[in-house]
Parts: sequence; C-alpha cells; structure tokens
Amino acid sequence: MTALPEPAGAGRRRRLSAPLRRLGARLRPKLLTRVALALAAVGLLPVAIASFGLVDINREAMEEQVLRTHILAAQTAASRVAAFLDTRTALAHGLASSAALADPRSPAAQELLGREIRALSDLGVLAIAVVNARGEEVVRAQLADPAAKRRAQAAFALPAAGAVAVAPGALPPMLRVEAPLAAGGAVRLACDASALDDIVVPDEIGDQADLVLARPGDQAALAARARSPVQVIGGSLRSVATFPANMVESALSGHLRGAGRYAGPRGELVLGAYAPVAGSDWAVLSRQPSRVADAVARRVRRQAALALGAALLLIAALSGLAYASLVRPIRQLAGGGIGGVIGNDKSSIGDEIDALRNTFAALRRGLVDRQALADVFLGRYQVIEFLAAGGMGTIFRGWDPKLRRAVALKTVRLGDDSLADQRGRLIASLMHEAVAGARVLHPNVVAVYDVEDAPEGAFIAMEFVDGVNLERLLWQRHRLSPAQVIPLGAGIARGLAAAHELGIVHSDVKPSNVLLGRDGAIKVTDFGIAGLIAAVAAQPGAVFGTPGFVPPESLMGSGYGPPGDLFALGAVLYECLTGTRPFVGKDVTEVMRATLSREIPPIERRAPEAPPELAALVMRLLSHQPADRPAAARVALELDRLAAERNLRWSLGVLPPEAPPSSWTSFELQWMPTLTGTLPTLVQE
Repeated sequence: MTALPEPAGAGRRRRLSAPLRRLGARLRPKLLTRVALALAAVGLLPVAIASFGLVDINREAMEEQVLRTHILAAQTAASRVAAFLDTRTALAHGLASSAALADPRSPAAQELLGREIRALSDLGVLAIAVVNARGEEVVRAQLADPAAKRRAQAAFALPAAGAVAVAPGALPPMLRVEAPLAAGGAVRLACDASALDDIVVPDEIGDQADLVLARPGDQAALAARARSPVQVIGGSLRSVATFPANMVESALSGHLRGAGRYAGPRGELVLGAYAPVAGSDWAVLSRQPSRVADAVARRVRRQAALALGAALLLIAALSGLAYASLVRPIRQLAGGGIGGVIGNDKSSIGDEIDALRNTFAALRRGLVDRQALADVFLGRYQVIEFLAAGGMGTIFRGWDPKLRRAVALKTVRLGDDSLADQRGRLIASLMHEAVAGARVLHPNVVAVYDVEDAPEGAFIAMEFVDGVNLERLLWQRHRLSPAQVIPLGAGIARGLAAAHELGIVHSDVKPSNVLLGRDGAIKVTDFGIAGLIAAVAAQPGAVFGTPGFVPPESLMGSGYGPPGDLFALGAVLYECLTGTRPFVGKDVTEVMRATLSREIPPIERRAPEAPPELAALVMRLLSHQPADRPAAARVALELDRLAAERNLRWSLGVLPPEAPPSSWTSFELQWMPTLTGTLPTLVQE
C-alpha cells in the first residue's frame, strides 16, 4: 500500500505545536492546586461575597431582611399548624368511615373505639365520642387519667362550630375535631393541642421576636376573660396585647398574607408579618421591635467575619485531606503502583491525572494481550466472566463446551521476577498438586478437573460452586447462630478429613476458602496451593500463610501439618460464633503476637448462646499444642453428633451483598517472619 503524501506545512506546524503543548502542560496547575481552587470557589467565594456585601449594609436594608424573615417564619408556622390540623381531621374521617360505627353500641364498635383510643393516644387524642344527628352523645372512649378526662370534657362541651373547635382559655389548649357519619351523627375527637406551642416557636427570628397563633373570638364569651375579640390558641405570648391593633385586625379579617411596619401599643415601630392557616380561620402573627434590626445587623457582620475565617480553615483542612486521600494515592498509583507493574512512563509531561491516564491506557493494552494469550492456552475452556481477585491470582467463571458444564478457572500468578528461575519447577508442582487434588473425591471438597500451564502463569479448572464464600457471608451477617455453625463446621471438617487421609494438607484454611452453594453445598477449595508456593519459593526464616489462621508452631518455624489445618478451622468457627477473629491486631506483627500470647477471649463471653460442647471443641482446636487438637475426622464426628441431636441442617438463605462494609479489615496470604527465639519478648509485650 502506498502512503499518501503529507500536506504541505504539516511537519512545520507539528514541530511548532509540540513545544506549545509542553509549555501548556507545565503551566497548567497541578491536581492539588486545582482541588484547592475548586474548594475556594465553592466554599470561600460565596462567603466572601456575602461578607463584603454586609459591610455596607444599612438599617433600612436590614429591616427589609427582617421583614422577609418574619414572612418566612409566619408562613412556615402556618403550614405546620395546617399539617397538625389535617392529621387530626384525617384521623376523625378515618374513624367515621369505619363500618363498625354504623351501630355505635355494638360490641364491634366498642372494640374499635377501645383499640383506637389506645393507638391514638401517642398523637394526643384523649377521648373519642360518637354523637347522633341531634348532637347527643351515644358512646365515648377516653383515657383513664382524671386530668385527661377533665380536658376532654371541656373540649366536648364546646358548641358546634365546624370541623375544628378550640377550647377558649384552656391551658394547655384543647381541640375538638369532628367528622360526619354516613348514617347521621358524627365522630368527635378531643385532642391535646400542646404541640401548637412547640410549632409556633420563633427559632428562626431570635428570642426577641414573638409568634402567636390566634383566631377570631366570640366577643360575648371572651368579654369576661381577655376583653378582646381575639382568641389566642398558642405561641410565645398568650396575649396579642403587644401586637399592633391594625396588624391583628388585618391578620384575622380574611385569608390573606401580609407584612409591614406598624406602630406598636407604646408608639414604637414594630416589624411584623402574618399568614393564614389553611382550612381554618386561624392565623399566625409575628412581630419584632425595629431596634432589634440594628443589633441583628451588627451580629450578622460579626458572624460573617467568623464564617469567612472558618471557611479559610475548612478549605485548608479539606485541601490537606484531598492530598492525603486523593492526590498522594493517585501519585503512588501512577508512579509506583500500577505504573510500576506495567511500566508507566514517568518522564511524560503532565500532572497526576495525565500520568494516571497513561497508566490505565497501558494497563488496557496489557489486558488485551493477556486475553489473547488466554485464548491460546485455555483453548478448551471459554472465559465467561470475572469473579474475584486475590493475592495469589484471579478467578473467572468459565464453560467447558466438551462436557457442557460450568467451571471455575483460577490463575496462579508466576510472573514475579523472583520466581523466574523456578517457574518450571513451580508449574510441575502445580501439575502434581492438581493430580493429588483430583484424588480427593468428596462432597465437601471442590473437585479439580484440569491444569493448564503457560510461560507466565498456570490455570486450574475446578468445580464451579454457585453461591458465595464464607468470608462474604460474614461480611453481611457479622456472625452465625450455633444452629448454623454446627452443620457448617461438620462439613468443613469432613472435607479436611478426606484430604488428610490421602496425605494432603490444605495449609490455608480460612473463610474465603470455604464455598457455600445456593443448594446448601459446603465445599473447601484451594487445597495445597499455599503450601506448594511456600515450598517452591521458600524464604529462609519465613512462613507463608494468612495472618490470624497460621498456627503457633508454624510461626515458631516448626512447619505446617494437619494439626495446622485444625487450628485454622478453630479460628474459622470462633469467628462464625462470635463475629470477631480470635487473633486480631492493627498489623501483621500484632496478629502474630496475639496468636502466640495464649490469651483467647472465651466464647461464652461473646456468644453465650453457644452450647458448651461446641465452645469447648472450638477452644481445643485453638490449643497451642498440636497434639491437643482433635483430628479432622474426630471433629466431624462430634459436630455431626451435635447436629443430629438438635436436628440441624445447613442452609445458605439470602445471599449477601456484593461489597463488604468499609470498616472490614482483613489480611492477604503473605510471607511472615518466623519468631524462633523471640517468643518470650513478644509474649511479655
């Protein structure tokens, strides 16, 4: 194919643009600088604008702001009062719609009223009465408290005045709510309205402001009490005498909202607002002396200055947090993490985002190459989907087209430079291990089907278990009941016993290596993988395993045998019963110290419901002396006996979520230094 000629001048333009791109990349702010500028724009700029605007604030502008605040406070309180009334009205209508009240004297009606008065007492309903078409009371259900009876009687004694009536002068206020019955008559509720005082509280406008809930009153009825045609229901003041008369008249004259400056009873200027309560003739009034506006203005200026300083400190703190939690990890990931693994070009021009973009581009190319390689040496199996990744390799769900069955495909990573000269030996050991694992034909052991090798790794084809592993189940449920632990432990012990009979040691028993199927299967997986890697890639003075599940004798350099699997089984069952691991710490060293300290919190303290026989068996498995631990077959026999006596069977139930909680901490399979000769020091610390 003949290449097309380059357009005239293209090379010169490219040579000129390259230095400009490099200059632009150098001048572009780094990631931390951009984060700080973004935080300043979002957090500091609005505060700064508000602060500078408040410096020149004048009294008139402050009064306008106070008026708007009072309008908002009055409207908010009116809406909350309307919601309070709507709730009680809905209760009355709900009762009135009940078919049982067609005959108020029937047993069904009596039972309904008794049940409802108990249920509605939390909402302040003190009594429920049913009246006939003439307004005569037919039946009543009320609380037994004498004070509640007196207050309910005052509410029921009110003359008929629509759906809602309020007892004048009652402290605390009482409401009577009424709803008509289909057959004639009505249901009446006597309700405690004390909550209205809490609703009409001037929190938004300061303690020098007053809010009051009022309604037009009966002049004749109120002449002997308040000498005012206004009935005060609730609020910060029980009288509207401090409110300007023309403001009160406007508020109660109709369903209108309003605000303005009024002359107070003593001639002072008052700022006020009012709002009607929907569905009633009530209104909320709000007032405040205008002199308070000056004090508010000074206070706002002072608070604005403090807010500006706090915003500066917060931006500095958030910038530091962004560096620690975002910028530094990205730099490490681009430079020494993924970039170090796949060969990221550290000399490239740009900031951390550019470096990370280049890193993931290279990673994407590497994944494509690995997939092409997988197509070659996994010709028999089709890779369906990714399942999980761990410290030793990756697990995929696959399909065997010849035998038409699902399989699990596990990679064992061999690409580390330290293993390059031993790769052939390790692959041969894997082949031998697969053959040995295939000999373990047991319902509680994952069957091994095949092993394929390649220059950079090995793949093991094994039985696919549709479900989850025990670690993920514990992420969701925290711990299991003894009725679940007994059959679960029996299944694990049976699988270990079958392998031990053939001379196969697992070497890494832990919750993530116990697979639980949807069909109730309990299967142990990854037999011997950790042991063979430790043997081939042996490191003098070190032990290979998962911290918290490695037995004390292995930590002391005495190797790993079947008793080590039983110790790890004890740690698994302890975690299942108590929700915590027997040996914990902030790092590997602390976990090793805990394993060697011989101090294990008793199971009875954390799981008192556990049977004593089960707790004793788990503690024997956690014994520091290998000879004191019962064999796997003996453990299976004991747990099967406990399960048979209690008629227990294992069931997975609802599967846990995909992701563990962020507070979960765990350790990967790793090398740990043996502690020969240092045990006394560790135990005494």
